[in-house]
Amino acid sequence: TDSLRTIKDSAEIATIQRAVDITGLSLVETIGAVKAGMFEYEVEAMIEYGFNRRGSQRPGFPSIVGAGPNTVTLHYNENRRRIEAGELLLMDVGAELDFYTADITRTVPVDGRFTVRQRQVYETVLAAQQAAIDAVKPGITLGEVHAAASKVIGEAGFAKYFIHYTSHYLGMDVHDVGRRDEKLSPGMVITVEPGIYIPDEALGVRIEDDVLVTENGGRVLSRMIPKTADEIESLMQAGR
Repeated sequence: TDSLRTIKDSAEIATIQRAVDITGLSLVETIGAVKAGMFEYEVEAMIEYGFNRRGSQRPGFPSIVGAGPNTVTLHYNENRRRIEAGELLLMDVGAELDFYTADITRTVPVDGRFTVRQRQVYETVLAAQQAAIDAVKPGITLGEVHAAASKVIGEAGFAKYFIHYTSHYLGMDVHDVGRRDEKLSPGMVITVEPGIYIPDEALGVRIEDDVLVTENGGRVLSRMIPKTADEIESLMQAGR
């Protein structure tokens, strides 16, 4: 019966889309307010307040809000550290709506502008994510999606800093049922979330979007959430 959960019907897709939209609006609102001196738990509270007031019943999983050295810890969720100038802030969050969850990650520069090094890593992750998204279509596996992202990160010289899998299924659980070797079919929803994590530099970047497998490719349900380095900087400058 678990296999029934892998293909979503139109009502399930609409619910996930709404959960994604709630998550995105809350993230945009919060990113515009981020600044040095805040604590990770303040950012978490702002995001989850945004979820609540937009009708989400709860977060779909414990919110991950980590700055600086905490950006390189994959499932960091203590969220107690002070956010310092010059750091990156990683937010991996998802609103749950009517038992379906979103799962979105954005990484932003606390100062509102990326350093040259931060931007270099960020652009590499973004390019890897786009390659993986472009690979999504019926008949391929999550392994092939992962290979597309890994190729870009490897060619940029960051292979040893990409330490997790690119995608998982999404639905009633944040890591929903489904096998990695299963061929994708229309109606499946997956995450695409490559990352680079460099502990020696306290520098971690992950970018994650939720993608619906369609008849001829993939539709990014979270495409309205700012993602390019320039979009993130503009959003943060507007909030200052």
